[in-house]
Amino acid sequence: MSLTRRPLSAASHGFTLIELVLTIVILGAVSLILIPFVNSIVHGPDPMVRQRAVALGQALMDEIMAKRWDENTPVGGGPICSGESSSKATRPSLVDNCGAPGARTASAIGADAGETDRTLYDDVDDYNAMAEEVDTFHDQRGTAFSLPGYRRKATVRYIASSANPIDQNTPAAPGTTDTKLVVVTVTSPTGEIFYFVAAVTNI
Repeated sequence: MSLTRRPLSAASHGFTLIELVLTIVILGAVSLILIPFVNSIVHGPDPMVRQRAVALGQALMDEIMAKRWDENTPVGGGPICSGESSSKATRPSLVDNCGAPGARTASAIGADAGETDRTLYDDVDDYNAMAEEVDTFHDQRGTAFSLPGYRRKATVRYIASSANPIDQNTPAAPGTTDTKLVVVTVTSPTGEIFYFVAAVTNI
């Protein structure tokens, strides 16, 4: 019995090295074109997401900054007694005021008696009692609107007037001071965190 070898057809050959190299080069060139295109589609909404986050934070910060420094601040403004103001010999009027019988003193951080919701907040530190808003938000009149995926909260604390730098991480002062730090934090659906920081003083 004799065996005969059949000639291999052209279709049964594998890829040559040149064909493999050309394929890799072509795929690399296509990926350079497609990757930016895909990224632009994936991140296309980002500017709008950021714009909404900034609008949410700025609206709440504007609302807070329009309020009085403290529950005991006179209508129209004016300094009241605090841990720092009572020791400022360079401002005798404050020292005299703080030493006077029945002088006004700064109230504790948080909502004051009877201020059960945000529509009743009348001074800056009331907003430290504001619950974090998630997906559903309210303006200062209590009107609700929906922005799914967003979160917003406010914190207020006393800080030293000499704190440097003043940012969202500035620690709370050990007592009542003449300076309050307001931090509004907004988290977007993409996980980005936006901080809005303001310092308000007892003047």
